[in-house]
Amino acid sequence: MNQTDQIDELFLTGADCFILALEKHNQLQGAHGNTCRYVLELKGKLDAEAFKRKINQDTIIQQLAALSVAKIGLLSKPKWQLNQIKEIEVTVHESDAYIPDAVLQRQFIIDKPCLFSFDIVNRTNGNSCLILSWHHLLMDGYGAVLLLKKINGNEEITLSAEEPKIKFNFKNIQQAAKAKFFIDKTSKKELSSIGSTLEYISVNQKIKVIQFTEEETKQIESNASVLGAKFGLSPFYLACSARGVKCILQERKVPVTDFWVPVPQNTRKKGALGTLLSNHISFLFYRIANTELSSLKECVGSINNQMVNQIRNGLPKAYSILQNFLKRAPSSLYYQLIKGPQGKSLASFLFTVAEEHPQELLEFEGLKVLNALSLPPNNFNPGLTFAFMRFNNCLQIMLLYFDEVISEKEITNLEKQLKYELITGQEL
Repeated sequence: MNQTDQIDELFLTGADCFILALEKHNQLQGAHGNTCRYVLELKGKLDAEAFKRKINQDTIIQQLAALSVAKIGLLSKPKWQLNQIKEIEVTVHESDAYIPDAVLQRQFIIDKPCLFSFDIVNRTNGNSCLILSWHHLLMDGYGAVLLLKKINGNEEITLSAEEPKIKFNFKNIQQAAKAKFFIDKTSKKELSSIGSTLEYISVNQKIKVIQFTEEETKQIESNASVLGAKFGLSPFYLACSARGVKCILQERKVPVTDFWVPVPQNTRKKGALGTLLSNHISFLFYRIANTELSSLKECVGSINNQMVNQIRNGLPKAYSILQNFLKRAPSSLYYQLIKGPQGKSLASFLFTVAEEHPQELLEFEGLKVLNALSLPPNNFNPGLTFAFMRFNNCLQIMLLYFDEVISEKEITNLEKQLKYELITGQEL
């Protein structure tokens, strides 16, 4: 069977179908929040023509560009279809804007290729910025890094791999039911959200990047451990983020109850050969009580304990089984099952921790990489995403937000609070 035949029969993963259902949410909200980006700031000017020739000479990248979601019948499993392979375009901008508005507002239509794009932004200082944008349905952040590695010539990858089959038996039905029960239990009312209660025809997205030095990053790691984050730094990051949102709501004189935040988890096997296509993620679900938010230590401890308990009880695997079982559900029904517990908002706010930028990509196409950012999708509502990532041992936070959700003054105050509490390990 050749590669084209394999693609014709390649079905979306359970996580893909979750993202497909989110299309319904974005359509209802007048937003385009399912777009991800990976940004490389380069020392020197990237040769646009040479870059374009290189990606168009790669068979796997061309096939990736020719994929779209096939139109299927009711109760059929969603699958990919391979369309006619066309030349991949590379758009060049002359701008000092971090991400030009034309790139930031670009939309991808899931049933029309190509579901990713490359933009080269030439700065007045002689440097270039490469921006890879893609619809989240096409691949996860790890897949995007693999794509950049492949272009850079230091990674042998495949386009796709068949998702392990989940048997429809009593044991797996129990696991799926366990996941659904847990989600319903942790997301029951009353909950607070940063999301807007108003309706908009369209919304305006922005990005704020907060950077820390290597010394500050080491101090943040030490603070996390002291405050009770025993297995990774994400409980400390999430606690500081939640406290920041609480302060914004308090300043607005909005009553604050509990927060509910789903956090994505990479389910790819460590050391396995990477594949570009599709999403390989599950979730952990955190309910952060308002009573815990007054103390940074208590908040970190609660999140850490919730994480440990969910992993011990196999919740990420159970949720993956649930996602797999829901593959055949119509997107409108799937959306009703996953949408947020509070009206139109998917969660109180969105949060993710990206993998550290790999050492193999500290140079790209012969140019030094000055900085790299992995920007996740920012769904409206809630319309505020905290994304944490390290580059060259230095922490950076990407705040993705909409003007309709949070003001510039509130973003400034949020940045101040995040910096203070992360670096000092104390409440502001």
